[in-house]
Amino acid sequence: MAVLPSLATVADLATLLGRTFTPEQEAQAQALLDQASAVVRSYIRQDISRDTTTDTFTLRRVDPLLHRCAGAVTLPQRPVVDIDSVLVDGTATYDWWQEDNELLLRSWTWDLPPAAHRAPQITVTYTHGWDPVPGDIQAIVMQAANRVLVNPSGIRSEAVGGESVTYLIPTTGEYLGVLLSRTEKKVLDRYRRTAGSVRLRGR
Repeated sequence: MAVLPSLATVADLATLLGRTFTPEQEAQAQALLDQASAVVRSYIRQDISRDTTTDTFTLRRVDPLLHRCAGAVTLPQRPVVDIDSVLVDGTATYDWWQEDNELLLRSWTWDLPPAAHRAPQITVTYTHGWDPVPGDIQAIVMQAANRVLVNPSGIRSEAVGGESVTYLIPTTGEYLGVLLSRTEKKVLDRYRRTAGSVRLRGR
């Protein structure tokens, strides 16, 4: 499986903060952006970045009159930019079309022996994701990384030389670190995958 890039760059973060990082700070910022990107991807269950994937799915039955096709596959990564190839049980087919993230096949040999009781396996190579990354996703990744840069110890307040110092931690007292707040999750919910096809194996 290919290693996906961070959803924001160190340069993006430096511009947001209006500062210049030392080499050591750049390395720390990159590590935190990598972690924040992984957290966001895990939450919404999407690669997000533009990428090409080959996956195999079990074709599902649909109502041929309602859907005008014999079967369908829901491609889990969104948005679907292009479908490069489709194989039915290892044989290439061009008898399909795309509707959003649905791959619809006009016909197949499900009811013919020897595969009368086995759903066809559909291998799809497709390009998906955003280029560039949506601004709200990028902003959340930088916010999550910056929380640790600002306050790596997770301290809300402390007395320093007789003065009280307050850190940028939510009023609930919850230390988020490279995690997501409830507000950030609400923003990300519009991108979140809630259901999909049965995937057998990935790239």
